[in-house]
Amino acid sequence: MNLILIRGKIILNGLDSPPIKDGVILIEGERIKSIGRKNEIKIEEITTEIDCEDQTLLPGLIDCHNHLSLDATLDNYLYRMSDSIPQLTLRAVKTMLVDLKSGVTTSRCLGDKDFLDVECKKAVHSDLILGPHLLVATRGIRAIHGHGFVGYPFAGIDQIRTVVRENIAAGADLIKIFITGTLRNPKGIPSYLSKEEIQSAVDEAHRLSIPVAAHCIGGIGLEWALEAGVDTIEHGYFLTDREIELLIKFNRWLVMTPSVFLYEPRIKNLPPNLIEGHLDQREEVIERMRTVIKAGVKLAAGTDGMHGGLAQELQYLVSLGLTTNQAIRVGTYQGAKLCGLEASIGSLEPGKFADIIGIVGNPLENIEALRNVKTVISRGRVVCEKGQLKNKPFNKGE
Repeated sequence: MNLILIRGKIILNGLDSPPIKDGVILIEGERIKSIGRKNEIKIEEITTEIDCEDQTLLPGLIDCHNHLSLDATLDNYLYRMSDSIPQLTLRAVKTMLVDLKSGVTTSRCLGDKDFLDVECKKAVHSDLILGPHLLVATRGIRAIHGHGFVGYPFAGIDQIRTVVRENIAAGADLIKIFITGTLRNPKGIPSYLSKEEIQSAVDEAHRLSIPVAAHCIGGIGLEWALEAGVDTIEHGYFLTDREIELLIKFNRWLVMTPSVFLYEPRIKNLPPNLIEGHLDQREEVIERMRTVIKAGVKLAAGTDGMHGGLAQELQYLVSLGLTTNQAIRVGTYQGAKLCGLEASIGSLEPGKFADIIGIVGNPLENIEALRNVKTVISRGRVVCEKGQLKNKPFNKGE
């Protein structure tokens, strides 16, 4: 069995343990065999040794809200979701490389067109392409008159029940529904799906132990979602104090995606009719996100198509009230817990997959260090060294 020894300047295991200075990680196959200080680890016959002694080692990042074919760096990017399936698929292959190079080793994909995310997941697993390991929602489910650029329109309990079954049959790891829009409109925050439609999606998915994620910024749709058993609320930009209390009462997760309102270059790439609303409502969103963080809601983070930008999202969360240590946990261990994968990823511990990144600097001192990714190891194989991706997918037989 191939044994790899990695030497690091500092090791942060993604939990609350103290940093390990001058630490080493021993990898056997795809998994971590041991971790600790140099003099604590029994060094066996090593096949490969990786020098990361100028880097901080920590778990691979987990982007908990992404869309493979949605690229927020493109002009008018939301309407670009109407491009052809071949165009969207090629875009997805490109964005996956961007994500991987940024240190994202696992990505939770909240909807793409025509099951292209399922094929991308298979391609990564079979080593046809490089990219993060994926959890996929396949087709997003939206109302005919509702929001959801990566979704498909459906109406009524029977149609929603059918599409949930079809998505699961195609390989969905989770189901994504669009309950509200992204902006508050003059009449408040309407729910485009009925209470019964939300319940039917949840019931159909939960019968097979498939979780349900809901695009929801607040309003009556949030209450219906929590009562129905929706597992995660995505975005939550306008949650009232009462709605925050309900999230805590029902013990549900919130996935925060602050760049949608805070990153101006992204806002400028929106369709022209949406730019003013995002700028006008930004201060209210900032105030609400601060309140969410202060309240202690269970959090994970995502980029929502701002590929390679998870470090920026975590930086925003620190500016909104998280400590640097909390932000690192949000981007690693808490993301794994939300995905139900904490037994295998999200922290550096013996027995877990060797998803490891090396960065220049110490993110506990400055969260911006997460931008400086130099080494990426996915399932025990080096896929990025000195900031450069490998030229070809790795081969499990090597």
